[in-house]
Amino acid sequence: MKVSRTTFGLVLLGAFALGLRVWVVLAIQADHEATVAYEHGRIAENLLAGRGFSIEFLGTEGPTSQQAPFYPLLLAGAWWCFGIATPEAILAVQLLQCLAGAALVLAVVWLGWSLLPERPGVGWVAGIGAAIYPTHLYMATHLQVALWAALVLTLLLAVVVSPQWRATRGGAILAGSLAGILLLMEPILALALPICAAAFWLGERSGGWRDRFAREPLARVGWMIGVAAAIITPWMVRNWIVHEEPVFIKSTFGYAFWQGNNPISHGTDKIPKPAAEALRRQHDGTLAGMDRALWEARHETLYIDDVLLEPTGYREFAGLSEPQRSRLLGRRAWDFIHDNPAEYARLCVQRLQYFLLFDETNPKAANRVYRLATVAWLVLILIGLWISSARWRALWPTYAIFAAVTLFHALVITSVRFRIPLEPMTLVWAAAVVAPLFSRLAPHRGIRIYHPGQRPRDPFGSEHVLQGPHYDIPLRRRAG
Repeated sequence: MKVSRTTFGLVLLGAFALGLRVWVVLAIQADHEATVAYEHGRIAENLLAGRGFSIEFLGTEGPTSQQAPFYPLLLAGAWWCFGIATPEAILAVQLLQCLAGAALVLAVVWLGWSLLPERPGVGWVAGIGAAIYPTHLYMATHLQVALWAALVLTLLLAVVVSPQWRATRGGAILAGSLAGILLLMEPILALALPICAAAFWLGERSGGWRDRFAREPLARVGWMIGVAAAIITPWMVRNWIVHEEPVFIKSTFGYAFWQGNNPISHGTDKIPKPAAEALRRQHDGTLAGMDRALWEARHETLYIDDVLLEPTGYREFAGLSEPQRSRLLGRRAWDFIHDNPAEYARLCVQRLQYFLLFDETNPKAANRVYRLATVAWLVLILIGLWISSARWRALWPTYAIFAAVTLFHALVITSVRFRIPLEPMTLVWAAAVVAPLFSRLAPHRGIRIYHPGQRPRDPFGSEHVLQGPHYDIPLRRRAG
């Protein structure tokens, strides 16, 4: 059986991406004691202990919607197989995430091919970028859901713009399945779903605009929405039973909004070390009852909760349900914004800077490799946006999703991990800069001669530098 060059290249790229991630995981294997699963891990422990999907949140232990269900359930499966938070269990999750990371690389290639089918080199270069991008390598080692959200969002976007899947019922069902799973991973990415649905609907190429409002195209969008709704409905019903009110996946919007918008906030859920130490000196009496070990364990940063909520023992939340506690904090954030509009505007600008560059409240963002990679990423995508502007009709879903999610985090709260699901699609923009360089450096068997009108002005070839007339001059025949 003969294997095509494309298939061989994909297998080689996937194997390279997988091997690189496994190497990174094994290189830090001795540091498993420093690997933490955060709230996801504590919920997984409670699941295995028979306490259900629960955690201590805002001073109260009980059933929770503080996290979406996918990742705690994944960790619970690993804890059940290999022991709770044991090195073997952590390694198993990390190796599984290596596979997901390799799949993400191939999904980026597919997305590039689907968006720009006439320029396959862009897909290849985008996939290579995803394979070696330092943030994507590190996230395979980190016990958080960002990698999985990046994979599913990239697959969803690739499906809705794919020539093979768009305008088909199978594509609608597949896109709806991915959309539902994505919501159970990271509900904030619901912002991307209307854009994906619009891209899928607009993919109906037969006929004009009136045909898009025919029964079949609208029915396919309905299939997509219906399948996604069916997947999240059991969790929504569970939330209603637990909290006695409707809760969309997570209950923590007001809580997160307050973390990013309060008198001592830096726009994230953390306070950097210098500010935390100054605050501690100024308010030593308020923080006197705080456990000293907390300060030592979090020597680089403090969480907003530890400063503003924990010293009071969460007394103000007594008798309130989890959604009510979150709404109380959300109202407090709105009051802060109403009284301090200029400060809120400053926080929004600062959050935008943190989202696109470095989160100064997160000590991991101080890593030189991370900073160099982030600067390179930002420069390449900005140039790529300019270069690819002539192809906006194909790339608009990526522009819209990136803009919507970025705006949300600039207005509400930001963190390093929130950008990770968006990075794969932006690598297609960056590849628009790099792919032409690869094509020029690639060896050719002969010298290619361009005739007037053949040489493209931009990497995608929609316009030409030379548009002069073309003459068909017949050869003269010799007499005799």
